[in-house]
Amino acid sequence: MNTFKISYFMVVLIMVLAIALTLSEPQRVEAKHGDRYGRVIAATRGKKGGNRPSALLTCDKSPKVCRLKGSSGRDCCRKRCVDLRTNKLNCGRCGKSCQYSEICCNGYCVNPMFDKRHCGGCFKKCKKGRSCAYGMCNYA
Repeated sequence: MNTFKISYFMVVLIMVLAIALTLSEPQRVEAKHGDRYGRVIAATRGKKGGNRPSALLTCDKSPKVCRLKGSSGRDCCRKRCVDLRTNKLNCGRCGKSCQYSEICCNGYCVNPMFDKRHCGGCFKKCKKGRSCAYGMCNYA
């Protein structure tokens, strides 16, 4: 009976490790075969730093890198692809940071705790005549 418990434990442990390894595999950038940048990215696979578009190309030299599927944004700021509509450190333009309590909504820094048009999150409008307090419409 004790051998059965040990073997059962080993099987469960192996299954948990297999699931953890599957979930931790990095996302791969998919590129079309006819795309010039896709060939460069495909050439980096298997090498140190592979599976990253920035392995050979940076967006300051080739801005089209930011438009590939799987990129973190369509705009290039300081050699990194960012989304100027939602990036708190580059909100609306490169280098424009939002304050601590603010978030970036469509390129504008807003305070979701007290902004009636962005109450609790981007584009969560309070109904007419209601106020926003602590991220909730008509609090208290």
